[in-house]
Amino acid sequence: MSQDATLRMFFEEATDLVGDSEAALLRLEAASGEPDPGLVNRIFRNVHTLKGTSAMLGLDRLAAFAHSLEDVLVRMRKGAQAITPGLVDTLLASVDVLRRLLERAREGSGGEPENLESMLATLRALSVGPAARGGGDGSGTILAGGGAGLFGRASDDGGHDPDHAVEAATVRVPIEKVDSLVNLVGELVITQSMIARLVAHLGPDRARELEEAVAQMDRHARELQERVMAVRMLPIRTVFGRFPRLVRDLAHAQGKQVVLEASGEDTELDKSVIEQITDPLTHLLRNAIDHGIEPPEARRAAGKPGVGHLRLRAYQEGGNIHLEVADDGRGLDRDRIARKAEELGLLTADARPSDDEIFGLIWEPGFSTADTVSQVSGRGVGLDVVRRNVETLGGSITVHTERGRGTTFDVRLPLTLVILDGQSLRVGSHTYILPLAAIVESLRPRPGQVSRVFTDAEVVVVRGEAVPMIRLHRVFDIAPATEDPSQGIVVIVEHGGRDVALLVDELGGQQQVVIKSLEANFQKVTGVAGATILSDGGVALILDVPGLVALSRARPGGEPRIVTSQPVVSVASSAGHSQSDGGGRR
Repeated sequence: MSQDATLRMFFEEATDLVGDSEAALLRLEAASGEPDPGLVNRIFRNVHTLKGTSAMLGLDRLAAFAHSLEDVLVRMRKGAQAITPGLVDTLLASVDVLRRLLERAREGSGGEPENLESMLATLRALSVGPAARGGGDGSGTILAGGGAGLFGRASDDGGHDPDHAVEAATVRVPIEKVDSLVNLVGELVITQSMIARLVAHLGPDRARELEEAVAQMDRHARELQERVMAVRMLPIRTVFGRFPRLVRDLAHAQGKQVVLEASGEDTELDKSVIEQITDPLTHLLRNAIDHGIEPPEARRAAGKPGVGHLRLRAYQEGGNIHLEVADDGRGLDRDRIARKAEELGLLTADARPSDDEIFGLIWEPGFSTADTVSQVSGRGVGLDVVRRNVETLGGSITVHTERGRGTTFDVRLPLTLVILDGQSLRVGSHTYILPLAAIVESLRPRPGQVSRVFTDAEVVVVRGEAVPMIRLHRVFDIAPATEDPSQGIVVIVEHGGRDVALLVDELGGQQQVVIKSLEANFQKVTGVAGATILSDGGVALILDVPGLVALSRARPGGEPRIVTSQPVVSVASSAGHSQSDGGGRR
């Protein structure tokens, strides 16, 4: 094994060891009664392993710090060092330093964490005797900043968590998944050999055998696709495991008592989705602690327990994953949101909006009801960013709130960003793919069902409601088969709780498509999520509903158009699609 491969393996395992030590420290802190010696031993084994391996690889500074931390843990194992809240704070801060040292070693960058020397001095003092514990109240050594640690000083915009900035470039795969792939590839090779033999001796009497062999190959190919996709799937606990420390430190910094309850941690998501959902979840948790959960005295005055509860839940429903972030705090304040909206010009004083419309304002850019700017929030960089990040993943987010009882955010995500179920659309000589999950219904409008409002904007009236309509041929600047909406098909899609109609020439079939990124060889195109290869070898663009709606809003007086500095990728037409009147609501 090469040195680079050895180092990559070390950094992955070391990251796990540090994370496991942090989790054990948090459990040690939360335990009532006598401390669990098993947890202390667990942390000691992790640090001892980290020390030995880093020394073997020549990472001397990391090994030296781990050695100093190990000395304190030895005293804890012997019962010579009392386990106090202050000591746990110090040990958690030491874990942060280990993470920083690992990051610098992984990146090959120079320099050391700014608090490295002070932490080393603290650990050395703790390792020599009780005099270092300080404080007549037995609270133990507490570093400057108290329990806030590095997490408490994280960015106020809910940005990336600096203790987890470097994502692993590899995926750990259970051996049974690898074995199943090996077996399946073997079956595929056998079937391919059968087909090759049949083709070599093809005759009128062998057609039936060839059909059966091709069908078998098709089954194997589909199963192989599913198994390979399963390799990319990781349990959501890889994300959830980061949040107990975050919640603890933020709650301590604000003088609040908060317990985090997580469930559904074995729910699996595509690795690419997991990496990109961390920031939105982080912001929702920060928001719940800062705005939702009240201080202990306020909770008790309201007849609630002084300790607030945050619930993080994951579960699969159909082809989607749901992630819920719920708190038992004060809930959204309707009147306060309305007043702030009036100040920002989002509502007029005589408006009579519904509750859903009021609560929907929290997603507006720059909207915040915070009176003061804190380390956590109040700068107006907030839930609009969360929604935009979720929509970039092809998902959606909704909120449910009850005054005095709490708020629940429900994030719905696709299982994977690699494959999607799509509906093919024909516009002129071009074929496009629309994610099936975004479609509400499709219909052929009657003459007069489409009308103009304002200037060039059009709507289609569906069951008495006017739905904004976008002509896709104008978006992509191509010639349609017909300009008459009554000769085409309107596909109603949902975005942000609102329906939007897309006018196309005809519908094709539904199919699973493999998403290919345009950014690697072209550029990011608003309104386009990617491209795919069709069964006839042609290329089709995959439409991005939020992007199309954003384009339409950018040009309220007319149809949006996709404009790039280079010509849009040529899209080959796909033959054999039949037109459908649609009409069924999914």
